[in-house]
Amino acid sequence: MKLSILAVVFSSALMASATPLSPPLQCSVAQCDPNPLNNKCHITTSCINTQPNGQLHCACRAGYKAAAANYDSSKHYRTLFAGQEYRVFVKPGVKCDTLCDKYWLGPKSCEEVKIKPECS
Repeated sequence: MKLSILAVVFSSALMASATPLSPPLQCSVAQCDPNPLNNKCHITTSCINTQPNGQLHCACRAGYKAAAANYDSSKHYRTLFAGQEYRVFVKPGVKCDTLCDKYWLGPKSCEEVKIKPECS
């Protein structure tokens, strides 16, 4: 009886380890380079290190977004960066000079721009 229980536990563990895990989502937006000689962020943005993943993205000033449709996350997006949930990020080279719909709401501003969790 002990042998059959051990066999069930072993085979269950073997099957669990054989199950492929989903690869983590990769951010589809090009990262920026904070080196001034290589930085491609538009002058209206800054290249910052986002947390918790340590990716580098071009950050708009608080209350600003790109002149693009709110759903166009290829141009601008928000992340799950704690304390910066209101911050809009853009791909390198994109100008960030359009006020968000409710720019005056501080931490609740720019909620119209979609979140890209894979870039968080």
